[in-house]
Amino acid sequence: MRAVAIRKFGDRPERMELPKPEPGEGEVLVHLGAAGVNPFDWKIADGRFDGKMPHEFPLILGVDGAGSVDAVGPGVTRLKVNDGVFGQFFHAPVGRGTYAEYVVAPESLGIAVRPRGMYNEPAAAIPTPGMTALHALDEIGLKKRQSLLILGASGGVGSFAVQLAANQGITTIAASRGANQDYLHKLGASRFFDASAMAFRDDVKRSYPDGVDAILDLAHQGEEFESYLGLVRAGGTVASTIGAATEAVAGSRGLRGLNIDLHPSTALLDRLSAEFSKGMLRVPVEQKVPLDSAPDVLDASREGKLRGKTVLTI
Repeated sequence: MRAVAIRKFGDRPERMELPKPEPGEGEVLVHLGAAGVNPFDWKIADGRFDGKMPHEFPLILGVDGAGSVDAVGPGVTRLKVNDGVFGQFFHAPVGRGTYAEYVVAPESLGIAVRPRGMYNEPAAAIPTPGMTALHALDEIGLKKRQSLLILGASGGVGSFAVQLAANQGITTIAASRGANQDYLHKLGASRFFDASAMAFRDDVKRSYPDGVDAILDLAHQGEEFESYLGLVRAGGTVASTIGAATEAVAGSRGLRGLNIDLHPSTALLDRLSAEFSKGMLRVPVEQKVPLDSAPDVLDASREGKLRGKTVLTI
């Protein structure tokens, strides 16, 4: 089968011909139609989980995908052959990824049946960023009309978070480069601030002098992350998807700090499917490219040049 993989950590991904996998006990074999691109993918290639999880090489990249069940192994009860499915296929050993024609994975992972009208390309774009955004909003726990400032709002997770927060009646404040203003307003942002402007923090502070109720920061660490905490009201919440919201940083300022750790599940995917079926979730697929273009796309992702979601067609 065609796949994009690496032979060792640090290698540039390349197109390979590899054996078609077979499902084992409790596993499903999915014939993929599309794979979603995430920053997580190149982090795996760099060895992020080296020493933490077993790996196998050649290591096929990709964690998100959509397609149809081609075969099931013994003990599979939830999914059946020909089911259209989507989900996050990340599991041990790392290296059985979705940048391939076929992927095999335990059916117990965050894999769900696609709703009517959801095709492979948008479905592949949803799992990791959609579930991360939804889980983050659950953890932050804002009520209607409370305010949420999303930093890094134009990326994959941000594009979903803006929509899902707006759907919940939250006052959704998007921060990104100025070129993304129309894009984010169309996704449901109540307010937009140009995060690249010198006066960005002052502009937010003038608009929300008492502070926003919460920040969801998808991009910053260290001193840069800390520099935004003064925009949150006393007793408010600051959440990070990259581990920046430590107790030492947030608690010392009287804020509730949350580091979002995603646990993929069919329940989260089913909730996203329900939003899609109600016409309340736009899947922000910005570009569709063939599988063989994956190395170039990952370079662009590493450089922060991708907006919304990029999908590999297989």
